[in-house]
Amino acid sequence: MQICGFIAPKPCLLKCMNWLNKLEQKYGSKAIPNITRIFIAANLIGSVLLLTKGDVVLYYLQFSASAILHGQVWRLISWNFVPSGSISFLQLLFIFCLWTLGDSMESYLGSFRMNVYFFGGFLLYDIAGMLIFAVTGVSINLTMYYILISMYLMLGLLMPEAEVRLYFVLPIKMKWMVLVYFVMFAYDVYTYMSFGWQIGLAYGSEIVLALINLLVFIYGCKHRLSFRQNMHQRKRKAQFKSQFSEPRPGSGISRHKCYICGRTELSNPELTFRYCSKCTGNKEYCQDHLFTHTHV
Repeated sequence: MQICGFIAPKPCLLKCMNWLNKLEQKYGSKAIPNITRIFIAANLIGSVLLLTKGDVVLYYLQFSASAILHGQVWRLISWNFVPSGSISFLQLLFIFCLWTLGDSMESYLGSFRMNVYFFGGFLLYDIAGMLIFAVTGVSINLTMYYILISMYLMLGLLMPEAEVRLYFVLPIKMKWMVLVYFVMFAYDVYTYMSFGWQIGLAYGSEIVLALINLLVFIYGCKHRLSFRQNMHQRKRKAQFKSQFSEPRPGSGISRHKCYICGRTELSNPELTFRYCSKCTGNKEYCQDHLFTHTHV
């Protein structure tokens, strides 16, 4: 499995909280697919508007608790369009990687969980922004930048042994990238605080809130498979086992075989094999082709 230079190995299998499974059973069908693309598209729209209208766009779109209390309630949502930066080559490369990463994480966790992550962060930002203004009188700066970039931390926390090709060249484990991102975030907060507590609160709060949203999400959803994916796999594995008997030890007969490359657990014991719920029949794929194959 490759995600914009990522090579995903065997993931950690951890238990999922019951409350999230119950929510998915009840509201999973209402989840918005490709949610990452929507928030990235909103960021791009904001960047285009910034080029054409400049500071006027930021003035009417950005989060302002004082303006919201005076009736400009659209700012509770419109700050999502505030761009993280001007359009440049690096910005477009950053967006491309996030687009690819978001699609892969959604196929990995399910649409419902990605909806929980984004809308949970969105709601947390709004509530915290209003509370901070009520207590301190400071209106904090809000953009989707740190919520989006925290998806790299999400990947690293869920799959610490995954490899990322830094600048598409240098291989590095995601567990080390997690440390790098935490250090970068801490440095950003320190830099903002060095200009005074009001500036630190206005801009540093965005980083802290994004990390809180991420850690709560990881705690509530540690398993890479959604409830529906688990049910599909259990059903398909039961069907497969009912059709084929277990091979005798030492017989050289494999139990798992990738439909694409033909590798088995005997030839490559380090691989993980999974069934695809979108393909017809009992088609099994290795971890390198599970998310990249064409459904048949």
